[in-house]
Amino acid sequence: MLLKLPSRCYVIPKPRRAWGVVSLFWIALAMVSAALVGAQTVDTLQVSLPGVQVEALRSVSTERSAPFAISTLRRSAAEVALQPGLSLQNTFQGMAGLTVNDRGHSALGERFLIRGMGWRSAFGVRGIQVVLDGIPLTLPDGQGSLDIVDPAFIRRAEIVRGPSSTFWGNGSGGVLMLSTDAFQDTTRIGIRGMGGSYGLQQFSADAAVPVGKHRFYGYASSVSSSGYRDYSEGRFTRAALTAKFNLGSKTQMRVVSGFAVQDSESPGALTLAQVAENPQAADVRNVNTLAGKESTQVQAGATIYHQMGIGLLSVTAYGLTRQLDNPLTYAYIDLARKVGGARVQLQKNGQNAGWGMGVDAGFQEDDRLNFDNVGGNAGSNVELDQKEEVRNLSAFVFGQINLLPLLTATAGLRADAIDFTLTDHLLGHESLSGDRSFSALSPSMGLALRVGEGLLFVNYSTAFETPTTTELVNQPNGSAGLNSEVGAQKTWGFEAGARGQAGRSSFDVAVFRMTVSDQLEPFQDQSGRTYYQNAGETKHIGIEIALLTRFSKVLSLQSTYTMSQYQFDLGELKDLRLPGIPVHHLFLGLRAVKGGFYGQLATDFVSSTFAENDNTTYNAGYRIVDINVGFTKLYIGGAHIQPFAKASNVFDRKYVGSMVVNAFGGRYFEPSPGRTFQFGVSASF
Repeated sequence: MLLKLPSRCYVIPKPRRAWGVVSLFWIALAMVSAALVGAQTVDTLQVSLPGVQVEALRSVSTERSAPFAISTLRRSAAEVALQPGLSLQNTFQGMAGLTVNDRGHSALGERFLIRGMGWRSAFGVRGIQVVLDGIPLTLPDGQGSLDIVDPAFIRRAEIVRGPSSTFWGNGSGGVLMLSTDAFQDTTRIGIRGMGGSYGLQQFSADAAVPVGKHRFYGYASSVSSSGYRDYSEGRFTRAALTAKFNLGSKTQMRVVSGFAVQDSESPGALTLAQVAENPQAADVRNVNTLAGKESTQVQAGATIYHQMGIGLLSVTAYGLTRQLDNPLTYAYIDLARKVGGARVQLQKNGQNAGWGMGVDAGFQEDDRLNFDNVGGNAGSNVELDQKEEVRNLSAFVFGQINLLPLLTATAGLRADAIDFTLTDHLLGHESLSGDRSFSALSPSMGLALRVGEGLLFVNYSTAFETPTTTELVNQPNGSAGLNSEVGAQKTWGFEAGARGQAGRSSFDVAVFRMTVSDQLEPFQDQSGRTYYQNAGETKHIGIEIALLTRFSKVLSLQSTYTMSQYQFDLGELKDLRLPGIPVHHLFLGLRAVKGGFYGQLATDFVSSTFAENDNTTYNAGYRIVDINVGFTKLYIGGAHIQPFAKASNVFDRKYVGSMVVNAFGGRYFEPSPGRTFQFGVSASF
């Protein structure tokens, strides 16, 4: 049993008076709602969507039949207009089973966890399949980068909260399916401006334009901030265009494109002593070497849907390029990336049965140059000069059948083959060119029983995850080539749950147990460079609960709770907890709308997390309160004006919201901002 007393911790004081204020605010809001029961409101907290096909599953399943734990988010135009949309952590706040750690700066990206998958991410996303408007942001090697995702324009999200390699292959310990579609039958143009703490400036515009029977939607945005911590300034420019072409009664084509340009400083992580002295400080090594990131990503894709007699045929092709200039404390990295892929799928939905099959293919080519870092610039010493190629080919089948009028069985199987090839171009030493190959079979099966307005389900599913190219080429001995000592990890998961409607409430409950073998884990050297190894077996046990209660047409309460007990299960670390993951996470969001006024009080309770495998250092838990207000019924001429404001961390708690697990020298902590404010206005025509 894990009852080990930590030897060091980051202690956070408890503002008892602040919680008295919160209680009074909630009571007052409840009293106001009781007086406003008859008012009209627009519900933006859709939890369950019976009958809607779950695109993230790539199958014939809907939320009324899928035997998987699924979370669904739909954001109305009003909700998009009245929220700052600065981070995906805020966008997905309150979604059961998903934890997002905002590092407080944009150089490394937010850290995503689904049932513990993704815990090792030093940057970007690991272990979770992410898809934006039909284009996979998780690459063939299993690595994902979400720089191109603008949180302000996410309209819909689906989360599959468990192993999903049957549907998506490598790196699918969970799935996050994102959509920015905002097509309309009438022309609409929107603009928005926002300012706030730490030099925040955000400007954006979007437009939905119908042209005959075709639909177009596009947006562009720019956001910049000086950052809460020293040396954490960053700026993003993003834009996207999507189109839907109706090519006949049986054929439709969707085209998507987008780009993102980033320039961000990286303050690094701090030790416990440094946090206590000055949580806004930056790691002096990062400042001296001008560590940061400049990147440009461009992507495009198209999908054609054609209804045939045998079923619905969909064919997708996509591609992206990314240029990364990345000065780090130990090197200057110049990376040019090309990625492409195609998917072909045929599926048939019947009244009592459905089936589908398909093939996926993808390639990834990284031209990597590592130089010595000379004052934030590439030096003359070339340390690495190599091309890293990944090829992935897979095939899958799935089926669904009604065993009884209310009982549905689902099963699927996928086969993947992934090849890594490295070509060493560095002269003057023995060539370190080589290749690695991985393969996997990923089955899943489940049962779903409809009971009134609810669904009971049980499910077995699997996932596998190869090391990414970055994890394979970072060798502890400092040489080039592929690390032959690191293998793929595999996951087996069981879950049971229920979701549906009960009176004025929507509910979603799931319990799960997963086993991960050959767990991939990070460790660092004194320069701050991260390496990877397989660390035996881990077990993941937990429960996820989501409840949306509509007290009236004015007032609703969203509650989500996740309990996660993730432990090493073999060797010297047996029964110790995986670092960087809280055991308890509770979210409460109280929302009220009346006469055009909008208000939300949101509270996050997060328990303590350990910093490293041996569980001797931990980060204390925290409680954060945010308040978001706005007004939706202001019209000037032909413009619809919607002002809004948000106060984050209103009680100015000092806390650490993200950690670098297993970091060298105790540099685990990435402190989060204190109280911040954002003020903005949206206008549409």
